Amino acid sequence: MVHFRLALEDEPGIELIPGTHKRWDTVQELNVRLEQSGHHNHESLLEGKTIPLKAGDLLAFSANMIHRGIYGKNRLALDILFCERDPKLTQYINQECLPEGEMLTLLDVPHVFHR
Repeated sequence: MVHFRLALEDEPGIELIPGTHKRWDTVQELNVRLEQSGHHNHESLLEGKTIPLKAGDLLAFSANMIHRGIYGKNRLALDILFCERDPKLTQYINQECLPEGEMLTLLDVPHVFHR
């Protein structure tokens, strides 16, 4: 699964944990993500890399990586996720967020959005 984030305004960005698309969580990462053992999901992670975004920046990354938004400002962005056409993944697609009708005719590759 690939996640594209296009910042429409300057924002603090995204925190990514490099390599986590190929491995399981460490004990610390799991405890923070799930708020276990006295941890909270807003805590910094040892391996975390923060990538601030300016309006117009496009960040592409594996959505299978541990990632989270950095909050504190009004965040305004366009997020697009592409994944395999697998019911285990596509069951989470909000149909109201997909282009339809005339909008589809304006796209170079409209078939990626067909239901």
